[in-house]
Amino acid sequence: MQSYNTYTSSKTPALLKKVSLAILPLIPVLLFVINDVSALQPTKLTLSFDKTEYKKSEPVMMDIRLENTGDKPIYVNKRLLINSEERPAGSREISLSVTSPDGKKLPCKVSYETGFPKSDYFVSLKPQESVKLENKRDLRNYFDLTRPGEYKIIATYQNIYGDEIGIDAFKDKVASDPVTIKISE
Repeated sequence: MQSYNTYTSSKTPALLKKVSLAILPLIPVLLFVINDVSALQPTKLTLSFDKTEYKKSEPVMMDIRLENTGDKPIYVNKRLLINSEERPAGSREISLSVTSPDGKKLPCKVSYETGFPKSDYFVSLKPQESVKLENKRDLRNYFDLTRPGEYKIIATYQNIYGDEIGIDAFKDKVASDPVTIKISE
């Protein structure tokens, strides 16, 4: 049997008590921050579809909306360009993640080069204001949805531009809640 020497000091209990007393008042604050990270995020991204079930042959029309949920105006890139998440962040503002009925992530069929957004794409959103896609888009243009079953879709917004034209634009990543649609025969 092995024995271990343990060093303890007569000051250890007093030190632990001081540390505990210093940390104790911070616990409610830490719990609030952990439980309400959304309060720190001044935007909300919403992905929506016109219905929840589609036939194999019909378009799957989606809409994407970015809302300022904070209490101060923010600049956003309203171009909302959809591109493959494999492309660099500068080649998209919106990427989509689609999980197939068998649980596999589908590859995006669209991947193309794009340039800088025009300066008029940057708009100031007051609290509770939003921007959305100019037109609804057919998800089938981006992903192969031929297999019957349920698909889980998440949209992510990320802008990296603004500094080039002197605008302090919102640059954090924001993901939508997952949306499930069903494809039937």
